[in-house]
Amino acid sequence: ADGYLLLAGVVAIGGTLTAVLLPDPQPLAPTPPTRTARPRRAARLAVLRDRDFAFMLWGRLAVNIGNALGTGLLLFFLLYGLDQETAAAEEGLLLLIVVYTVFVVAVSIVGGRYSDRTGRRRGLIVGSGLVQAAAAVLIAIAPTFEVTMVAAALLGVGYGAFSTVGLALATDLLPNEDDHARDLGLVTVSTNLGQLLGPLVGAGLVALVGGFWLLFAASAVISAVGALMYLAVRTPVRAS
Repeated sequence: ADGYLLLAGVVAIGGTLTAVLLPDPQPLAPTPPTRTARPRRAARLAVLRDRDFAFMLWGRLAVNIGNALGTGLLLFFLLYGLDQETAAAEEGLLLLIVVYTVFVVAVSIVGGRYSDRTGRRRGLIVGSGLVQAAAAVLIAIAPTFEVTMVAAALLGVGYGAFSTVGLALATDLLPNEDDHARDLGLVTVSTNLGQLLGPLVGAGLVALVGGFWLLFAASAVISAVGALMYLAVRTPVRAS
């Protein structure tokens, strides 16, 4: 309980300070209203018909579902998949979270800087998704705590690079500067929806086979499919 209170305080203070201290851009002069409601509504849906943006959204959703499948039920995997006692499982989960988080943070910074310097986006995203898939395969074929530790590090590497470089590519693909905030909202929804769906789907997979191998196999397949979908994304040419 104390940990959640501390986290709530950090989020509240950090979010408030960010909102207060960041300057707002100067608003553009208002344009007179016109009778273009129906074309405007059609324009709002046009982003979903943009081929590259749509592939990016679906790929992002799939990779996030794969990540959530691989991470969302780890406590139950330790308890019932590895038959650990409750105290040992809780300690093991904390260690896995620390390893995963360290690699996510470190690789997101390094991967983001490398992508910015080289302009490479798509290749890094595909590779990061496949690394995440490989981590899930490891647990599926060798379900031990030691292997899970290695897989947690690989998951952190894969998702750390994906989260940073994937967001950069999503920003590059925004089709209309007047709708950037709305379209980034769709990108955020694809991320959050994947993280919400993963545990729900995972629980059903565990119940279906009475074990965890199908959970991690599905994580691997969905992560790989999501990563490979980015091959269909035509990356924009960046101005030098």
